[in-house]
Amino acid sequence: MSAALARVPQSLTGQLVTPGDRRYAQLRSTYTTTASPAGVLLPKNTAQVVAAIQYAREQRLPIAVRSGGHGLSGVSSNNGGLVIDLSMLNRVRVLDERSGLVRVEAGARWANVASALAPYGLVVSSGDYGNVGVGGLTTGGGVGWLVRSRGLTIDRVRAVEVVLADGTLVRADAEHEPELFWLVRGAGAGAGIVVAFEMEATEQRNVGVAQLVVEAHPDGRTLREWADCLAQAPRELSAAVVLFAEGRSTLMSITAVVAAESLRRARPMVEPLLAIGKLLEHRTDLLPYPALVPTAHLHPNVGQQRGTTTNGLFTGLDDAGARALMRAVTGPGRAVLQLRSVGGAVNDVAADATAYAHRHQDILVVASVFPPQGDAALDTAWRGAAGRADGAYVNFESRPDPAAFARIYPGETGARVRRLWRRYDPDAVFRSALLTGQSARSGQPARSARSAGSGQPARSGQPAGSGQPARSGQPARSGQPARSGQSARSGQPHRRRR
Repeated sequence: MSAALARVPQSLTGQLVTPGDRRYAQLRSTYTTTASPAGVLLPKNTAQVVAAIQYAREQRLPIAVRSGGHGLSGVSSNNGGLVIDLSMLNRVRVLDERSGLVRVEAGARWANVASALAPYGLVVSSGDYGNVGVGGLTTGGGVGWLVRSRGLTIDRVRAVEVVLADGTLVRADAEHEPELFWLVRGAGAGAGIVVAFEMEATEQRNVGVAQLVVEAHPDGRTLREWADCLAQAPRELSAAVVLFAEGRSTLMSITAVVAAESLRRARPMVEPLLAIGKLLEHRTDLLPYPALVPTAHLHPNVGQQRGTTTNGLFTGLDDAGARALMRAVTGPGRAVLQLRSVGGAVNDVAADATAYAHRHQDILVVASVFPPQGDAALDTAWRGAAGRADGAYVNFESRPDPAAFARIYPGETGARVRRLWRRYDPDAVFRSALLTGQSARSGQPARSARSAGSGQPARSGQPAGSGQPARSGQPARSGQPARSGQSARSGQPHRRRR
């Protein structure tokens, strides 16, 4: 144990993992970044979270906070500081089955949440990958497979329990600490450590899952037709597209999820998508909701998925916008794109109701490149689309800096976020990398950060709710629906499975 970590308080005995401990290799890094913290603290309860913050502050060590470790920026670990890993705070409890009120601790993974709620016939729409942590995804927003029918994950949060930088435990809801409640729904990274959420789950046992592979026309018309289909579709339909070049063709791997309990209801909602381009593969199945975020996804995060990712929100997709997205995939840089439907129930919420202000856009577009490509390739690929974007989403940005902050928290929302971060954390213990521009990705210890989890690009470029870029940069073409614990494969840039 290093000298800096020699004086561990009795209340944390046994909860600190340092280099040399056999567990350290599994805990040091994030999904996208290899890091070397001085130690990782594993609190089992809220009292130990308070003790961990106090200890780190006394030792004058940078703090990173991790719920799942899937954040694209890598700020849920650091170099030379302490990581407060919430993975042992993972309980899921149904408080009121009739109303669907559930309490979920921040270190739970969404696969565990889906599994725990399934016997009650309840779901919380949450990202697209089972290994994503609840805390990081939810404090950023939460774009999931049921987003158009149920809204963002934060739209179902009814109360939070937050440990502030001074060790105070605060329960916040619409009536008690409403400013803190507003802040943690979309900008939780700089507020403190959210240890638990009370959420309103909704009834849903099964979903229709359609998986298609379509050849995209070079002029962008196929993308535009996809966007038009979603704009006219019932809210029960949400969809994701992975757009990638393969040889001389550009393919769209589509996953459409219908909040319906029967194929009879699901199929008519999917049919318009079958006509948007040259259809190469297609199948539609009825699956239990946990099959979308199965426990088979659970794995340690050891820096296995390197990549660089950015994103933009769009209101509709005109001819010029569609062509710009096609050029991002086929031109210099050759990014992998994912398009996610938003809109629907997301846009029922007022823009100033939460720190996620983007309540009029319809489409989230996430762009990723993978080694040996890096920042320059992504900037080249994304340049044409960037000027057409109207805002951005924190959970799909791997380069947090003040410019990203301005896109994610525009105008008065950004001013309010800054003001409240200063109020609740006056000593900047949890200062976001969005303000400093520093993160573990650059090899510099972030002052502190919260996992952006999640929510996140998909496994092999996958931008969806899980937020992880792809390992190979090529999405799988299969179009086969998830079975036997495997998640839906199209709609996520797939990675090679561990």
